[in-house]
Amino acid sequence: MAAISQPRPSSPTGIRTPLFIFGVALAMLAFLIMFAFGIVYVGRTGSGGQSTVVVATRDIDTREPITLDMVKLDKWPTSGVLRGTYTAVADVVGLSAVTGIQKGEPISPNLVGNPDGLVGGTQSSYLPIPDGYVAMTMPTSEQQGVAGYIAQGDYIDVIATVNTGQFSKDNPRSVTKTVFTNLHVIRVGPQSVVPRQGQPQGLSSSITVVVTLCDAQYMDWLVQNATLKYTLLAYKNYSTDKPSNCPSTTSPGLIGPGQVDAQFGFTKGS
Repeated sequence: MAAISQPRPSSPTGIRTPLFIFGVALAMLAFLIMFAFGIVYVGRTGSGGQSTVVVATRDIDTREPITLDMVKLDKWPTSGVLRGTYTAVADVVGLSAVTGIQKGEPISPNLVGNPDGLVGGTQSSYLPIPDGYVAMTMPTSEQQGVAGYIAQGDYIDVIATVNTGQFSKDNPRSVTKTVFTNLHVIRVGPQSVVPRQGQPQGLSSSITVVVTLCDAQYMDWLVQNATLKYTLLAYKNYSTDKPSNCPSTTSPGLIGPGQVDAQFGFTKGS
């Protein structure tokens, strides 16, 4: 009897191969779509991702007060803008540069501030006195103190007018001399509230400056025995150098007319 042939079962491989190829093709298509989408997204972000921030319209020197003509609003790539960069001109005007700012540079809080420990209106818990120096408070008034325009962070010179009769009975006369230069004002007494550089401004009865301990004694004698006036330096002439004939932390001992005349030379010349 002839054998009856059985039908050959279909190969599973024959079914899976087209499905596998289709899956690979679909994955490749999805990859290409996402790759193209990424390129388009990055391109749009690079060209249109900009922020409106405050920038300098010119180079601003260190310690220079910022006025309205020095800043403007401008577009800047978002990726290059620091967190907290100012977005309103009014927030910057009245502050001072704590470091040099280049023309076109966005202005962020680390570049500007109020002088000497005042940042965002928060006052430092200690006075900014350099090592080897002391703080001394001197009287002031409208005529004596530049009509109240001396502000914290400024530098001043001190002019003394004395009668030489305090030093010698020979030819007594009134003489005037600059006795201290580049004194740093670290605090100003209570003032009427008039904004200037982000601080109250107006007439005050006192200013506090940084001097050596030795110079403080000479200053005290002059406060008691001379007429003092203060002159305000332009900010470009500020100097952190504090030249003095006195050792910074050494008391000169007894101070009287002889020591003062020897120190400042009021009786020298005509």
